Amino acid sequence: MGAKSQSPALSDAKSLGGVIAQDGFDYQLWDGLARLPAWLANPAFEELIFEGLEDLEARFFAPQAPRYRLLERYQAKSGNLAPKDVREVFATFQTFENAYPGLARMHTLVTPRLPATLNWLARDPGRVRKARPFYAPFADVTKASDDKLREDLAEEFGADLGQFIASSVEISERVIPDRDSGLHTFALFLTRTFEHITATSKQTEEAFEALSGLARKSQGVPLRRDVLIGQIESALGQALFTNPVPRIHVRSDRNEVDETALEIDASAFSGGSAPFPEPARWQDELITPMDHTGQWLRSRSVTRLAIGGSYRLTTAFSLGKAFRAASGFELEIEARSGIWLTDDRPRPDETYPTFAISEPASLVGDRLVVCVGILRDPTADLVASGVFQSNILGASMPVPVTSGRAAQAAVSVVKAAVSAAATRLKPAAIELYFAGPAAFAVALGHRWNAMPPTQLHEFIATDRRYVPTAFL
Repeated sequence: MGAKSQSPALSDAKSLGGVIAQDGFDYQLWDGLARLPAWLANPAFEELIFEGLEDLEARFFAPQAPRYRLLERYQAKSGNLAPKDVREVFATFQTFENAYPGLARMHTLVTPRLPATLNWLARDPGRVRKARPFYAPFADVTKASDDKLREDLAEEFGADLGQFIASSVEISERVIPDRDSGLHTFALFLTRTFEHITATSKQTEEAFEALSGLARKSQGVPLRRDVLIGQIESALGQALFTNPVPRIHVRSDRNEVDETALEIDASAFSGGSAPFPEPARWQDELITPMDHTGQWLRSRSVTRLAIGGSYRLTTAFSLGKAFRAASGFELEIEARSGIWLTDDRPRPDETYPTFAISEPASLVGDRLVVCVGILRDPTADLVASGVFQSNILGASMPVPVTSGRAAQAAVSVVKAAVSAAATRLKPAAIELYFAGPAAFAVALGHRWNAMPPTQLHEFIATDRRYVPTAFL
């Protein structure tokens, strides 16, 4: 026989312990049902499992994770814990992390109360973690808090385990002594999450019992998102979701979070005080995850998306291209003037402000140079860098775009001009320079199918120059 594996597995004694000894299952069940509404509100949530490798685990699609999925893992302890018991739980979490690094987004100990000497664990780590976004612009403030937390954890648990706890462990103190408390907690979170629900207490109790029964007979078996939603909606007699269109939330260096949306983390691509990454990083860390998100959504027959958050022009164009019309997507783009729909196309009897087009005489090297400007024309900055104006395809508009329908009309003009120039000059690639609203860049990328490879750029205002970003 070979050497015994140290990696947690479904057949080892720790994993089987929850299946063999049912003491405490009610507590972890009720805690899981309390968390379920928030998970269902997040379109990235896929499945949960009771009594897998942990008491409870929830799985989420995460396009920027190494395996495109992340777990949230919960160990629920309903009894009184001694300090050594808490340490043992943290050690099991660390064993999993060492065996499967980066697979878990967070490990959580759920218990009614911590030992008196460890009460600070329920307060300090969470307080520091939650405040980080607010203090993000003040590196010295966040560093002081993080350093103090690590010192306290290292003093209590040792440097190695303490560092792991600081980065990957949460404490959830939750008192659920009986079934009625479990029902009350579930009902509270259900109505907080889905505020439009008008269910009676009897209907909510029926949903709770249906989910409880399903979980009890499905220990060790994954419970899919659609099955869980079906159980609740059947009991309530109404839909959980008033708007079934999933939302893509793009997170920038402003650190906004939207737990009801699929998240694309573009914080490293926001410019500002940090330089823009090299083109290869855009591809590996942003474009490829967007493409995986498109594939994941198509596998679930999703064809309509809302796009929100904050993002630079390169990210905007790349979003549009990742969820392009040619792949079957239509978008609802959040803009200052409202929601722009990519399938809200102008009628033949309507006219909108449009671009003035200047045709290029020739390529620059083997590239077609394209400048698109709304209110600000980037052509002058490009000419100042040494490009002849006669070799630039210019598309400029001196007035703003104020609606989705106007955007679609303008996009058609730009797309037709670039397609005609590419057909005539046969470039190896396009160099695209854009100035205008990010929502329009999304709309343009959405129609950028059947075009030559395209190098995007961002403008550095302090130097009045463009730098290359993503190459699509």
